[in-house]
Amino acid sequence: MTDAATGAGRRLISFYQVPPKKSLNSLGVELLPIDQADGFALPGPAVVGIVYVRHPIDAHELIPFADYDEKLAQDRYNEALRVFTKLGAARIVATSRRQTTKQVAGRLGIKRLGADLGAGKDATWSLTFDQEGKGGVPLDPRPLRFRDEPMLDAVCDGVLHLGVKKGRIQITRSSTLGVDGELGLRLRKAGFKLGVSGTKATVTEFVIEAAFTADAAKELDAVVAKTEPTPIPARRSLLRRNLARGG
Repeated sequence: MTDAATGAGRRLISFYQVPPKKSLNSLGVELLPIDQADGFALPGPAVVGIVYVRHPIDAHELIPFADYDEKLAQDRYNEALRVFTKLGAARIVATSRRQTTKQVAGRLGIKRLGADLGAGKDATWSLTFDQEGKGGVPLDPRPLRFRDEPMLDAVCDGVLHLGVKKGRIQITRSSTLGVDGELGLRLRKAGFKLGVSGTKATVTEFVIEAAFTADAAKELDAVVAKTEPTPIPARRSLLRRNLARGG
């Protein structure tokens, strides 16, 4: 997906209180009155002037432009957890790499603290999920929510048909709609805002590993030993009965 207005056409939305005096169609932003915001799912109250992006799976879910790539990475992470659980994993371990970024108020540009987002000296790996159970009969989790994740499909076939004992998925945060990309700069130049200002820890990569036998589950101890739990609890609760039943 390219970082251009044509690539984001019909996906960008911004709300207004006073109709704009000039057309902004060249940027591909659909302008709607603020009272129509109730028809969408938003992460908080709708803010006039912010550019939102439609979720690729649910067009009624809107994501602030600045948060889009991280939100998609998080959704793919959640999907990987769901798939491994349905496949009857005896243990699932996930780690994430986080990079501290600062979004400048007003223009809402992003100041990179390292030479490359996710590769700076303050990037750290943390344990975000570690769940162990008895495992269970594998069930096919397809259709997958994200059909452009071929590795998930391969893991499904491996577990269901080949007796694979371990699976590993790596999810890297893309820069499809980066705030410092061409489209982001054009939107800010036109007077739009891209998201909420402030400093935050941004997830740039997830690695999710699953074991489908007791022996393979023990091997994941080494992964846990190399990481530290996240400062703010980020573990998601999977019921043991889900792991046991594969449902």
